[in-house]
Amino acid sequence: MLIALLALPSAAHGWELRAVDDKRVGTVVVASDVFRLQSPEWPSPTVVTDPAALASVTADTLAYLEAMGSTDPAADSGMFAELGVTPAQFVATLELIHTTAVERPELLSDPAWLGAHFDVYRWSPPRSDSRVSRFRLGPEEIRVTRYLTSQMFGAATADAGKPQALYADPGAPWRTEYTRAEVMDGAYARGPDAGRARPLVWLSEANVHEAIMQGSVQVRLPDQSTHTYGVDVSNGIAYVPGHSGRTQDRYWYFKELTAGPRGWGPPGSPEIHLRAGVSVAGDVYDLGVGAVILIEHGDGHGGTTLRLAILADSGGAFQPNLCQLDWYGGAFPSHEALYASWASLPEHVRASVLIARP
Repeated sequence: MLIALLALPSAAHGWELRAVDDKRVGTVVVASDVFRLQSPEWPSPTVVTDPAALASVTADTLAYLEAMGSTDPAADSGMFAELGVTPAQFVATLELIHTTAVERPELLSDPAWLGAHFDVYRWSPPRSDSRVSRFRLGPEEIRVTRYLTSQMFGAATADAGKPQALYADPGAPWRTEYTRAEVMDGAYARGPDAGRARPLVWLSEANVHEAIMQGSVQVRLPDQSTHTYGVDVSNGIAYVPGHSGRTQDRYWYFKELTAGPRGWGPPGSPEIHLRAGVSVAGDVYDLGVGAVILIEHGDGHGGTTLRLAILADSGGAFQPNLCQLDWYGGAFPSHEALYASWASLPEHVRASVLIARP
């Protein structure tokens, strides 16, 4: 990979990383050290993309930004503001991708067109972040994990094999009253709040934990009908890295999704629907929801594979996290099937954020 670096002034005071609800976490990074404007030269490039899926995700994201741009702190240009990039430029970038995907989809597979129409900000995670060494990231590498809509079997009523429910939001103040373990121990099945939360579907306990971790599930019932459920609102308890199952106090309430799994956005906001192969989850508070990301990796033959994706989702592990993205792969019965389907996408990749040129 041959890259010509373009000179950029360093941010005067740096960018303080943000977490949920725009909370500052006390860590300051220099934006121009993390994202450097570069002139790309890709050897033997091949662009692998899905214009129809990109059109769908960009349309949803543009509608979300129009509706929520003044109220959601993640609906801005994040740390790119330190580099002079405005929210309007983020919108213009999404509009160009969307219009091209609809009217001239073949151009999205042309690396020369990408290089001519977008500024490329190469992503280099802060070397001070302990995750860089833990993930064994090389220079200008980020980690890409994968997530899915888990396919599983459920029941309309509780039984011995499916004793745990995905619950609908009981509303305030009850949604914040209980930890995950307390809900699973029967907080809504018996006691003073019995019946307060409505069970949507019944699953095994392992599958409930899986649903919370992945954010959405596709459930087949005994009558062979299939339903998709996604996270709606949490109990307000912060995610604790390293905790899982009942030891993770954070709990999510669900709702049924009629148009497929949804990504970023609070309840009642326009839905950004996830599409396999073009939606990624990541640090929306620092990168900005709707960031257009170009992923690069070797093709095994001395060339480069390029993939376009939209930052359309997030999660507790990404608030903040400038080392990683989570690739949405679609609906699968297991993680093994997910990873087998996306075997050509390595765990360590190069990545850039694209900004449309005026």
